[in-house]
Amino acid sequence: MGVNRSDWMVVGVDLGYDKIDDDNWDYYDTYSQRNKEGEMTFLIDGMHGDYFIVGEVILGETDEKEGFGLTELDFNDSDIEESKENVRAFIKKEFNIDVEPKLLVLTHWT
Repeated sequence: MGVNRSDWMVVGVDLGYDKIDDDNWDYYDTYSQRNKEGEMTFLIDGMHGDYFIVGEVILGETDEKEGFGLTELDFNDSDIEESKENVRAFIKKEFNIDVEPKLLVLTHWT
């Protein structure tokens, strides 16, 4: 068993690992590490239990050798307002929690 790295930029929220329902892994697998722009994704820290991030993908790079490299994005806060609304609505529907999404950038290890 090895360790894989992926790099992410999402508009999302860390709901906290304690929100994971251990009896519902099929549901989490449906959204786990989706990496296409605009998709809703779940990033779950199964190694340490430090986070459960739910968000809309801005960039998702799963090629662990390359990462993002030099990536230049030209956008401002108003450009991600729609993503914030999408994430708010999704989390309210799926988890019944009110949230304030942020732009998150992270390296995720699995």
